[in-house]
Amino acid sequence: MGKLLASATFAQAERMRRFLRFIVEFNLSAPGAPLKEIHIGIELYAAGGDFDPRISASVRVDATRLRAKLREYYASDGASDSLIIDLPKGGYTPCFLDAKISSSAAAAPPQDEPSIAVLPFSNLSPEPEDYFSDGLTEEIIHALSSVQGIRVVARTSAFALKHKNADVRHVGQALNVAFVLEGSVRKSHGTLRVTAQLVSTADGYQLWSRRYERDVGDVFAVQDEIAREIVKLLCVTTGMHPQSFPPPATRNFEAYALYLQGRYHLNRQTRDSLHHAIDCFQLALQHSPGYAPAFSGIAVAWLYFAVFASKAPSEAMPRALQAAASTLEIDPQNGDALSVAACAKAMFEWDWNAAETLFRKSLRSQPGSDLSGHMFVMFSLLPMARIEEALAVLEEARWNDPLSLFVSASKGAVLLMARRPAEAEPEYRRALELDPDFWRALIGLGRCHEANGRFDDAIACFERAKIVSDSVPTAIGSLGHAYALAGRPDDALSILSDLDHLADTRYVSPYGRALILLGLRDDRVFTWLDRSYQERASWLMYLGLDPRFDPLRPDPRFQALLRAIGLPQL
Repeated sequence: MGKLLASATFAQAERMRRFLRFIVEFNLSAPGAPLKEIHIGIELYAAGGDFDPRISASVRVDATRLRAKLREYYASDGASDSLIIDLPKGGYTPCFLDAKISSSAAAAPPQDEPSIAVLPFSNLSPEPEDYFSDGLTEEIIHALSSVQGIRVVARTSAFALKHKNADVRHVGQALNVAFVLEGSVRKSHGTLRVTAQLVSTADGYQLWSRRYERDVGDVFAVQDEIAREIVKLLCVTTGMHPQSFPPPATRNFEAYALYLQGRYHLNRQTRDSLHHAIDCFQLALQHSPGYAPAFSGIAVAWLYFAVFASKAPSEAMPRALQAAASTLEIDPQNGDALSVAACAKAMFEWDWNAAETLFRKSLRSQPGSDLSGHMFVMFSLLPMARIEEALAVLEEARWNDPLSLFVSASKGAVLLMARRPAEAEPEYRRALELDPDFWRALIGLGRCHEANGRFDDAIACFERAKIVSDSVPTAIGSLGHAYALAGRPDDALSILSDLDHLADTRYVSPYGRALILLGLRDDRVFTWLDRSYQERASWLMYLGLDPRFDPLRPDPRFQALLRAIGLPQL
């Protein structure tokens, strides 16, 4: 166990090291004795000897995180270990397995839970944009994810391998799956040709292949047939019973094609692409007025406008809520719409209890939703300083979405707010390895440098983020803040002037100005904090934790602001 505890996976995770050491030593000292949650809680967490599992979820949260850490270790440093430590779900007693004779290593998917990644289907159509092939891929992912008992890798990780031409065996290792579904799509002159292949990642052998030639209007039947065939094959290998899929939300091909275009633009998450997405969704609704996914797409787009400060929250959030309400009238269990409503309760109304209730409803209705899980962390758990719960949710998300930029960036943000920049930095670097221009990760890495006094490195990250993000206020404000801390007040004031000029042409969140004035230790920061409060700026959610605002914490004005928003005071 010494090698495991000293590994890169566990070296920076002292809490996980203590948890694992305790349960292993208990098991070895008292074989067969039950280990209960209250025993772990009293030993590890209750400084005064008083621990009530009905109130504290620390043990359950850390057990979830430990399982994820063990999977990560045995997929990397521990891949050649002869002995494997496993912590089965539902208890706290570890198991010790011989790797030579056991096929249930922590890094391998359990045999009773088939696992699959649906890679982006190649676009062979005359149109250069991949919206149709990408959309068909997403629909198959969604259909398979609705089947209980199958672990389906999330869209973001599957699409991270787009155009990589990776060997399926390497894909299996990277995504920890037993099967890969890949294929191609050609749409031309009203005809549709789709090929699909199911491949084993263990040996690269093709297990199933099918070619479909139909009218484009039959795309719904093709998606359904592919998903049914795959489930049937996976059920044969595991003894599961095939399940039915929900019917498509529309049978109108024009509406569906426009919806796919909208999703394509929505996933790009730029100011212009969000406008294009909304246009496509609205056109889809003209062809199919009751099309719930198009309404939910509009809701998510307007939410992004508010979160990324591309539009004033007072303009964007009511529109997001209206579209979410329209979605829920048609489909009361729509996970994306419930998440948008939850985000509005958090960032726009500061009703934290109502936000959590809606997030949990969203996660129940759509358990595999990367949007719901990600937003739950960033809009509910993190603002309320529930750090360990947030990390546990993200660890679980990484199991289904190992190459997600957003999981890495969100985990980095949680660790930064927890004042653990040394642990946050590898998360941001991991995201930047996948996408060097991912501006959220650039800003996060810059903040890690800033927290450690490496101001030149921080400034370089923020300057790059400013360019690739089309000057989002977060990047501009972070740059000005770093200039001020680096002893370059003139440059900081110049950035402040840039924000004034930018405000002449588009909405500029108060966030940037507040950050720069904070760095300059200028009392006008409270003017911009008050304006942020009036405008319901989304970044205020993190004011209770953000270490950069520590100089303001003793000020009664700052404390009053935290109380008004309902945030915890450190």
